[in-house]
Amino acid sequence: MNIGQEHLDGGEGFDSWRDTQVRLVGESVAILQAVFMVDWYNAVGENLFQVKHFPTDAAEPVESNIPVQILTSGPDSQWAAIRQLYALMVVSARQHVYLQSPFFLPDATLAEALTTAALSGIDVKVMVSARPSGNRLPDWAGNTFIEEIVTAGVQVFLYEKGYLHAKTISIDSEICSIGSANIDIRSFSINYELNAVFYSEQVAKQLEADFERDLAYCREFDPEEYRKRGTVARFRDSVARLLSPLL
Repeated sequence: MNIGQEHLDGGEGFDSWRDTQVRLVGESVAILQAVFMVDWYNAVGENLFQVKHFPTDAAEPVESNIPVQILTSGPDSQWAAIRQLYALMVVSARQHVYLQSPFFLPDATLAEALTTAALSGIDVKVMVSARPSGNRLPDWAGNTFIEEIVTAGVQVFLYEKGYLHAKTISIDSEICSIGSANIDIRSFSINYELNAVFYSEQVAKQLEADFERDLAYCREFDPEEYRKRGTVARFRDSVARLLSPLL
């Protein structure tokens, strides 16, 4: 979760900010502590690795013990673990894939996994923000990828009630992931990211129920409308270039 007032109320240009976070207790927190301490050391040079920060009497889950796996990736990682996680989850699905991300700029591997899943009859749904927050370039680029996967049968929904910032994936109501990684090449290769994977029917179904509720605030991506809009935009730009010497 980003920390800022606009990430609570939507800020300028948006009525609200739709996000998904998770609170962890138990053994998995030790991994989060270690990741934070490595980042802290890299940033300021202070070593926080002390026994007091890893208490053996840490709080344990109250409701149930849920298997959770913490994955990290970044420019210093040997493997693009989170990208591989997303690709593996998609190709492992047998019934459905629900995926949320602010924008959509996959690499060839993930794009191929999504199209292959859809072509094989799996229900693949992707939800992205209808409008960009800040730079429009990723939004324009993302639409080209969206057109391709929609042609293969993937359903893409544009979230219009505020800004969608959730980064989640769930397959077959069995396994899901919540984290910081966007579905884009930069997140998978350059950024420092962290995702939690839950091997839990309970958590997966809860996440999918959130996805279903969000659909009420979406419109489905229409390739024909996108192509027409692109034609109009190209015509407008051509006219602007022709008129610019006269202005």
